[in-house]
Amino acid sequence: MDPGREHIFRVFWPERLCQPIKESGYLVGWNLGSGVVVVATKVGFANTTQVTGYLNEFQRQQQQNSARRDLVPATIVGYLSREGEGLCEIDPRDQSELWIDAFTARTLVAFRDVLAFGLAVPGRVIVTVYDESIGKPWHYYLAAPINLDLTATSHTEHCSSSNRPSKQLPLQHILDHVNAAKDLYGHIHVDPPQSNPAAQQPQPALVGLRIGNTVAACAARFLRLSDMRVAGVRVTKISAVGQQLDLIVRRGMHAIEQWRSRCYTKRGEHEPHNAQYANFWNSAWVVALDVFLGCVVGVLLAMHSQAVSEWMLGALNQYTVTSLEQTIVWLRGWPAGLKLNNGLDGFLAELFLWLIHFWTLVFQPFTRYMRAVVVVAGYSGFVGGFSMQLAVLSDALALTTLHTYWFYMVATRIFHWQLMSMYSLFNLFRGRKHNVLRNRIDSCDYDLDQLLIGTILFTLLTYLFPTVLVYYLTFVGRRLAVIMAQGLLEILLGLLNHCPAFYLASWLRDPLMFPGGVCYDINSHYERRFIEAAWHMPGSPVRLSRDPIPLSARNRMNVTVLHMKSMSVPLTALFFQYYQIWVQFSASYLSQGILRSLVTGEVIRPVQRLQHTMIPGLSDDGTIG
Repeated sequence: MDPGREHIFRVFWPERLCQPIKESGYLVGWNLGSGVVVVATKVGFANTTQVTGYLNEFQRQQQQNSARRDLVPATIVGYLSREGEGLCEIDPRDQSELWIDAFTARTLVAFRDVLAFGLAVPGRVIVTVYDESIGKPWHYYLAAPINLDLTATSHTEHCSSSNRPSKQLPLQHILDHVNAAKDLYGHIHVDPPQSNPAAQQPQPALVGLRIGNTVAACAARFLRLSDMRVAGVRVTKISAVGQQLDLIVRRGMHAIEQWRSRCYTKRGEHEPHNAQYANFWNSAWVVALDVFLGCVVGVLLAMHSQAVSEWMLGALNQYTVTSLEQTIVWLRGWPAGLKLNNGLDGFLAELFLWLIHFWTLVFQPFTRYMRAVVVVAGYSGFVGGFSMQLAVLSDALALTTLHTYWFYMVATRIFHWQLMSMYSLFNLFRGRKHNVLRNRIDSCDYDLDQLLIGTILFTLLTYLFPTVLVYYLTFVGRRLAVIMAQGLLEILLGLLNHCPAFYLASWLRDPLMFPGGVCYDINSHYERRFIEAAWHMPGSPVRLSRDPIPLSARNRMNVTVLHMKSMSVPLTALFFQYYQIWVQFSASYLSQGILRSLVTGEVIRPVQRLQHTMIPGLSDDGTIG
């Protein structure tokens, strides 16, 4: 450090040291280089050797914590004395790369000098006052908002890369040492525990872990069964009940892993712990709320099972059979004044009416078990909660409307075939053809008989197209209604499975539990706690002054005071799971692919289930990454 050049020193000062002190003492903290010093606390009851021993012991403890291994070793960074007192020991100041010489005058704090190996260095001091949050270890500073989504790795990679040494220290690297200041304060001023509470767990906890291991083994076998495929598709993809069971089992396994790592307690050991702690208890709250609602709905269904089953049978018969028959009979004439082809119209009407009659004969024997289905759905809420009842309703809707899916498939295939045939004949009409090898439209010379036959076929298909279009629009409307109903149930499942109940309660009770960055207050009341020491000769009494600093006084310290505050994440950030569900919903139900399928007559495949997993290492398709 060049003593002839003016430097800028950034000193992070704890709020506790802004109060009057009873005795002088050494300032301990971290010298991060580039003129950055983090002051953790003051040690006024020990000499240099004892303080160094405390710091070495603290460093050994920090090495056992994987989240604190990147910290710079703590050291003595200066001396804070009362007015008129000084440092008796010269060796620490002369051997220190950067030394802060400060003193207190009544309720004020002043900086005499900043020394490098015993030599005063002129410069400007930017004091950043921070709250060490003693007694609230779950409060800490973050340069960026906390990432509550445990499945995302971008924030972790950013934090790990920010700890790499560079020419200019990143803010998060400095804040990591600021967060460790409360640990250093507790190590020096509070007696260390005689035993490690994390290593000794009570007997009920050990029994719970053994039960959890057994449950995890059974759950692993269930997950292997859930990977079964029907027609090349996983069961959890085509069944809402299967997906809900899979989600419950995976959530239980993840909860057991979090219990093993003691994520159910508040600790300030590392930054992701608050997210893990909130995720663990939010899952517990969601399960409790889900089971409570499931029990209430289950009791109501069990008490009124007969009335509910009769209402469901009447609704199914009205909307899936009677109304469909009435629509087809209406299409047999001239619906809305449209002159349809009588022959094709009669054929399609007879075909779909026969299919409806066939479905009625197949489905009729199962109607006697409708009450039993309602009772089973009600009792499923005692085990799987209200979400399981919604899943049963979604699967029941898919099964009872299976015949409308058949009708949609038949109408779609006919419409798509006729549309593609008309497109090919229209190209023939223009003297063009589709080049399969190059996948493009090329010119082609057709013979007269080819043009004649193509013209006749194109005319016939054109006149038959309105009849096919009417039936296609009828059944595609039914199909879209079923898809939207299933989508509504999926939205309700997503809202219930990912309800941020604990996040909201924690945010309302203590917003700083979820840090969202830092802000600096320039006009804070701490600015009046720091004064600029008057220039003085060694051995002369200290004079306090607020006069402007003359440029010739090189030992005068120009002090700027900032108050660093931790900000909380906005309320909207707590609904990040709903955002993920909305992204999946818009990509599945509001995509351009569905609109293109409607226009071209392609089959609208069953959309994927809308569930955003909160389990690290588990992708949205249910596979372990």
